[in-house]
Amino acid sequence: MKITPIISIIVPIYKVEKFLRRCLKSIQYQTFPDFEVLLIDDDSPDKSAAIAKEFCRRDPRFRYFHKENGGLSDARNYGIDRAKGEYIAFIDSDDHVHRDFLKTLYEACRDNNADMAYCKFMYSYFNTGLKCPRPSKARTGVMSRDDALIALITDSMFQSYAWNKLYRTSLFRENGIRYPYMFFEDIATSSKLLHKSNKLSVSAKHLYYYEKRFGSIVGTMNAEKISDYWRSILAQRNYFESVGEYDKFREAICHFAKKAHLINIYSIIRQHVLHLDFRKMKYNLDTNRDIFRYITSDEFKAVEGLPEVPYKFVQPGRKKQERKTKKFPVFNDTES
Repeated sequence: MKITPIISIIVPIYKVEKFLRRCLKSIQYQTFPDFEVLLIDDDSPDKSAAIAKEFCRRDPRFRYFHKENGGLSDARNYGIDRAKGEYIAFIDSDDHVHRDFLKTLYEACRDNNADMAYCKFMYSYFNTGLKCPRPSKARTGVMSRDDALIALITDSMFQSYAWNKLYRTSLFRENGIRYPYMFFEDIATSSKLLHKSNKLSVSAKHLYYYEKRFGSIVGTMNAEKISDYWRSILAQRNYFESVGEYDKFREAICHFAKKAHLINIYSIIRQHVLHLDFRKMKYNLDTNRDIFRYITSDEFKAVEGLPEVPYKFVQPGRKKQERKTKKFPVFNDTES
């Protein structure tokens, strides 16, 4: 193996023994061979570590790292700091990729001198083997940075996911960009990376297979996740305000904020219905509206670092000690 591989693939690992072998095999048999794989074991309690070490023994391109549990963002950042490649790709350990995933994205960057490349993806269902393409209007070609940013921020042609893209490593290193420790960390990060890029090279091929699992972030939205969803959009606006380009992307950010507002209305109502607790539902809906107004208003002021959500959501759900057994009146049959 070369001392400096062209591509570093970062694979965070946590409780994925069911999927990990499939993921690593899909990487091992890539048609583009000049890569290293950083297997970041985030202190997974299952047999994932044994599977990862097995691949390391068989293939010197695989490197195993164990770290204290810190979450997905921490595992990705750990890998970024240790990557040797000119480019970085992220593959989640429950997902897998087409054998031409690396080849296509690398050639897209190389042939067009682009700092980033993107491909379409499919939803994958492990138990059935079914794969369904995620609808997208993206076409093979090259997009200017600003056009690509608008498409990314609005979540229309592209999405902010970290994993179906290839990045020049210098985008992270030279700009100090890392993933924040929160849910929806990719929304807060991908627009920064693209803004620092010269252009985006696009492949319309579906080369990444995203595993649809019960318990996804969106499917299990709670007060913390709803708050982080807003925080990721706050981070976008904060970044563009800080670099003096918010006016250029104002319409796109407001468009996505409107979408988030509607999604969060659904998530708030769903949470209260699931918990059969409606005491703070109006408060949470009002809070959701107030955050939307704040993000899209001129009141917003850029801060250093990651901004905080100005209003707090209340998680529905009655504590056990708060539940009272319903008392029924007692009737005496002998009463005349």
